[in-house]
Amino acid sequence: MGSAGDGPYLTLRISNGPLLVRDGVDTWLIHGAADELVYPAADRLVWLLPLLERTPSDVSAELADVSLADTPLPALVRFALTAWGKHWPTLALDWLDAGWPTRDLRDVLADMKDSHELSQPLRDRALRLWSASAPA
Repeated sequence: MGSAGDGPYLTLRISNGPLLVRDGVDTWLIHGAADELVYPAADRLVWLLPLLERTPSDVSAELADVSLADTPLPALVRFALTAWGKHWPTLALDWLDAGWPTRDLRDVLADMKDSHELSQPLRDRALRLWSASAPA
């Protein structure tokens, strides 16, 4: 790890594949494992999905010097909640159950709780989290 301004200085391995990197100008990038090309993280959220297989505390521990709000993680959790199937939405809900902030996700949780495409257990979890995140 270097300091700001001298190239990449914060990295996080995504599974056994690419690296999530914050460069010296606070841009989040993904260094591809197979092609070794560099992509803006916001354009490749699907590549970040395996991070949800870890706990939020494990991921945040590796990003200890960074505000998680300033990472691609909030966009990743939102993306996963709207992803196909049940695997990624389930893992994203696990993150919310583990304490990941729900305040900016109430709209997605509202859609999930009312979705006829999701299983009843996923809708129930979304309803519980949506209700718990209601403004006081």
